[in-house]
Amino acid sequence: MPDLTHLIDFATQLPHPSDIGLIKPSGGLNLGAALAGLGAFFGASQFFYYANLKD
Repeated sequence: MPDLTHLIDFATQLPHPSDIGLIKPSGGLNLGAALAGLGAFFGASQFFYYANLKD
């Protein structure tokens, strides 16, 4: 198993998402942003799935 301690040490140095404005703690869940993110993920997964199909 690979040693992940360096990755964990790096992750603890990252700012919290609320500190850089990605999450508004008092605003709750932004449904529009969540749906847009899921749509982008689904679209990208479909792109890579169909790009790898062989004839």
